[in-house]
Amino acid sequence: MTQVEQNLAIALQFMNEGIGKANLEIFDETLDANITVTTGLSPAAPIQGLENYKQIFSAFADAWPVKHFVIDDIFGVDNKVVVRFTATTVFQKDYYGVKATHQIVPLKEVHILTLKEGKIVENIVSGTNFPFEYIMYPVLKDAVIGNLAVEI
Repeated sequence: MTQVEQNLAIALQFMNEGIGKANLEIFDETLDANITVTTGLSPAAPIQGLENYKQIFSAFADAWPVKHFVIDDIFGVDNKVVVRFTATTVFQKDYYGVKATHQIVPLKEVHILTLKEGKIVENIVSGTNFPFEYIMYPVLKDAVIGNLAVEI
């Protein structure tokens, strides 16, 4: 198996089992202890470290459990793997002070994973998750817009 094939297998395991099924044991198996994650789940700054990522992701997964998860595209080159997926979640529990709506919410994301020595060391997440963002607007607006520089 080539390095790219190994990286693809690790990425598939992380996405299908870790993200898709919120299996935190898979996070331990596939992610480096010092991972950096750039994601809307932490809009003020990237997540630093495996334990922080697990804590932030598990809170999200508890409130927004995935009901359907499909990898739409995956490819790799050198030490990078790009994964595009579609998921369906349900807003079942209050999250960061926003009351649960029980709405079915689609997610479309692209994850750019960097691997080193068989572990994911970086995850850059880009999402077209407008329903999620609109529902969470009351708490996201200050975290995102409040950090923008102002031209004088």
